[in-house]
Amino acid sequence: MALDELQKPNVGTPEFAAGRSTSERKVWAIVTTVAFAVFWFSGLFLAAGLYGQQSMHWSAPVLAVLGLGVGLYARRKVDAD
Repeated sequence: MALDELQKPNVGTPEFAAGRSTSERKVWAIVTTVAFAVFWFSGLFLAAGLYGQQSMHWSAPVLAVLGLGVGLYARRKVDAD
């Protein structure tokens, strides 16, 4: 890939100027961020439990799966429009 292709200027209208940025999309973006934070945080404890650094608690895998599921769903809601 040529350097000129990497240094293209911004072309087009940003989403907020095109009217696509609504309060519903902002809320779903916040839900996405919080859900993925829960996924990564509980995934850390899940990995620590699997590698024997601490005892495994039932909430780590449940929160990891729940955070991943909600995060993916909310991300789809942000991009749906």
